[in-house]
Amino acid sequence: MFRLRRYRIFLIVAAVSVLLIFKWSKQRHWIEIGNVGGIVDREGFPVVPKKQDNAALLAPVVVKTSHPPPPVKPSSTKADIAKTSSVVGRTKPSSSKASIAKTSSTTGKTKPSRVTAEIPTLPPLGIPDRKGASPKGNTPPDAGVDEIHPVSPDGRQEDSNLAPIESPIYYTKHSEHFPVPTESIIRLPTGLPAAIPKIQHTFNDETRDAKIDREKRQIQVKAEFKRAWEGYRKNAWLHDELSPVTGKFRDPFCGWAATLVDSLDTLWIMGLEEEFDAAAKAVNQIDFTTTPRADIPMFETTIRYLGGLVAAYDVSGGKYKNLLYKAVELADILMGAFDTPNRMPQLYYKWRPAFVSQPHRADTRASIAELGSMSMEFTRLAQLTKEPRFYDAVARITIALDEYGDRGTRIPGLFPENIDASGCNKTVVPPTSTEETPVWPARVDQEPEGYRPEIPGQVPEPIPDKRPVPAGPGTLEMDVVPGAPGAPAKALLNDWEEKPKVKKRGESVISAQTPISTDTIKDSAAGILLQKPGIQKDPLTGLPLDLSAAKAELGEKLADWDCVPQGLTSSSLGGSEKFSMGGGQDSTYEYFPKQWLLLGGREEVYKKLYLKTIAAVKKHLIYRPMVPNDRDILFSGSISAFGSVKELSLTAEVEHLTCFIGGMVGMSAKIFGLEQDLELAKKLADGCVWAYESTVTGIMPEGAQVVPCESIQSCPWNETTYHQALDPMWKSRDMVLAEYLENTAKAAAESEALKISDEKETIEIKAQALEPPEDTTSTEKIAKRTPPTSSYDEKVISTEAELRNNPPGRQSPIRLKNEILTLDDPIRPLSHKEYVADRIKTGRLPTGMVAIRSKAYILRPEAIESVWYMYRITGDPTWQEKGWKMFESIINATSTKYGHSSIHDVTDPEVYQTNIQESFWTAETLKYFYLLYSTPDTISLDDYVFNTEAHPFKREA
Repeated sequence: MFRLRRYRIFLIVAAVSVLLIFKWSKQRHWIEIGNVGGIVDREGFPVVPKKQDNAALLAPVVVKTSHPPPPVKPSSTKADIAKTSSVVGRTKPSSSKASIAKTSSTTGKTKPSRVTAEIPTLPPLGIPDRKGASPKGNTPPDAGVDEIHPVSPDGRQEDSNLAPIESPIYYTKHSEHFPVPTESIIRLPTGLPAAIPKIQHTFNDETRDAKIDREKRQIQVKAEFKRAWEGYRKNAWLHDELSPVTGKFRDPFCGWAATLVDSLDTLWIMGLEEEFDAAAKAVNQIDFTTTPRADIPMFETTIRYLGGLVAAYDVSGGKYKNLLYKAVELADILMGAFDTPNRMPQLYYKWRPAFVSQPHRADTRASIAELGSMSMEFTRLAQLTKEPRFYDAVARITIALDEYGDRGTRIPGLFPENIDASGCNKTVVPPTSTEETPVWPARVDQEPEGYRPEIPGQVPEPIPDKRPVPAGPGTLEMDVVPGAPGAPAKALLNDWEEKPKVKKRGESVISAQTPISTDTIKDSAAGILLQKPGIQKDPLTGLPLDLSAAKAELGEKLADWDCVPQGLTSSSLGGSEKFSMGGGQDSTYEYFPKQWLLLGGREEVYKKLYLKTIAAVKKHLIYRPMVPNDRDILFSGSISAFGSVKELSLTAEVEHLTCFIGGMVGMSAKIFGLEQDLELAKKLADGCVWAYESTVTGIMPEGAQVVPCESIQSCPWNETTYHQALDPMWKSRDMVLAEYLENTAKAAAESEALKISDEKETIEIKAQALEPPEDTTSTEKIAKRTPPTSSYDEKVISTEAELRNNPPGRQSPIRLKNEILTLDDPIRPLSHKEYVADRIKTGRLPTGMVAIRSKAYILRPEAIESVWYMYRITGDPTWQEKGWKMFESIINATSTKYGHSSIHDVTDPEVYQTNIQESFWTAETLKYFYLLYSTPDTISLDDYVFNTEAHPFKREA
């Protein structure tokens, strides 16, 4: 009985323990799901909860799981969704259509004069000969998927070290600090469009077999896109990107569903109309008025979001009006970045009200690619909405670039990688006038507009003592003077003559002759001007601390409050500048001919800029690499300029981002009548194909370096030259090795001689030890011993002799009899041949490449982009074959359970996937592959022009 009762107690305790553990784990699971506000993406940005009003309509596919459903949040009321009066920039559905259709009231006014571009007449320019500078998969474990949610799927995010956002901040539109007068707004050019030559090749009817092969490949590309899209739809819906290995999501941008918006036009082009319809409706759930980020990256937001919305509206024939409404909503927010004195945008726009309420300048170090690659998106939006302010914003950037080019850069026709767009030269002292008081910079501790510190009342005066106060000679008389607002009163001595204070360098002293404003009183003890209560002025500038009051007093002069105005200029003051067609510079040059196309050839400044650019590219950047089989290909490198133009250094780069240049040069050759450039475009595109074919994975690395040929016409493969490029010390390396071997041989000979000498001495000592001792010798202990009576005594005597004669320190390793011990010499220098072989092996260098700066592949589209352009322009089917090899290699290396992942090293046959699927994979790369195997009339180059994110904009007829 006792034993049964004891077991019963154990059973009860175990049952209670199990129940407690189950309840604790279940509660913890609910907390993790419900705490959406505390989730942080792998980039470190908190994830903001999404509104779930239309979740049922937009839910993709609900998969039943064993997990409990997430707690239902209180649904937002219709009033909360429709309320837009307090958040300016959010377009109401009921009024957006009217606002878009409404033409500006100033349309009929006189159009300001634009820059008149004089197109230079350029003779056919060949590429000069030149000599370049010396060249300097395991996958992560699958974390599993808990469940599928239609919005904001649950998932553990990496780098979750930021505090959750308790209440999101929303964008509020403010009055512009530097508005453009209505009569000065630059409007879209009008008139008849220019006669633009046909771009695409005139294709003949394809054979039956060719059609079957093409359609099979097209179906495979479409299947890969659908797999990536399904992975995003089920696991990362309304987030920026899918994590394709683990099935989670990332929000590296603003959390505005980058992949969804970026892929809209691809869905339509591939005929996935149901998926397009669901995605287009989901766009209404994106709230552009708030983001966990403190800034908005203007370049990425413009090309991906704004470009994606406008292109989707274009390709779908304008059927989805909400896409245009959301594009206008986003553009209205982005327009705040242009509110600077010179109307150049802040490239990382700090959108929060506390920052927007203050005036700001553009960046002093701006990427030329980010600054010049917004023109197409805002221009097309202006064409669709008839709102000239969108075109005005980007037209001023073009005018500034053209003016900068006319002033001249170190390489005429090219712009440095980083430029000062602030329009502010602080190295020049602003001129002063005798009629006006110059306005100097405000103090750095000035509070932002809207901040009103509480001003305490005057400090109560002490009650004077009624006892008699001594007076007369030998006493000091004192008066109490009221202090400044918020400061205590001051006691001043009467008849105290202060010696004039000598002004020191850098010190501001107001002398007794300083005129006292009616708004101030003088504090003779402190030597400063004090403000009367109620009037807040900066004692340094004399301006009201209230910004609106300062504006009213200054008027238009506020734009020049702290510097001398200037145009665009280099961020490097006399130092090194980099010029290239690669990352950080590429898309600005790409937009010159494309913007000319989009405007129907009505604005000649874009043609002028491109012609100057291509002339400089031919002269300074394009080179032929030395590769096996003497393949006739070209690349565009980079130039580092030091001082004068004569001091130029070409780096023979092979950069994936630069691979777009083949398509740009080919398209421009057709529209500008530069037929000789078409062969140039083919060789540039084929260069990137070679880079794909060179690696073990069949994929081009992000960045590499090759050996540039001195001659463009002839460049035979020379293995000796290639090895010398791999080894910058090839001249001295063999000499160093020879010297080392000689010294090592001498040291070995000396060591051998010393060893023989030691052996002889050891033999002599042993012989002496065996001789009978003499009675007269008493100096050596060994002589006093009796002769050895056994072999053991003989070994003891021999060992003592060896220990006595061996020098101290490290000795040579003891070798056994007949044993040959060979060890590598760790300090032996490598020969030139050995060094080259080791570098090729350890670096896994493809033949022809001397260095790989980045071995990654992040699903980039630039190479297949140029291949597609070459096929559409030339009609040569070999480009389809080259593209298919690229496609198969990419899919083999990047495919995952949920989509496609970037890889870490294209030279490693064991691919390591990095769990990142950028939005341009579905927006650009797969789109170009699909179009390569589509009929030529699918998004024809004669009807559309692509932005740098592969979003096709409709060309006006």
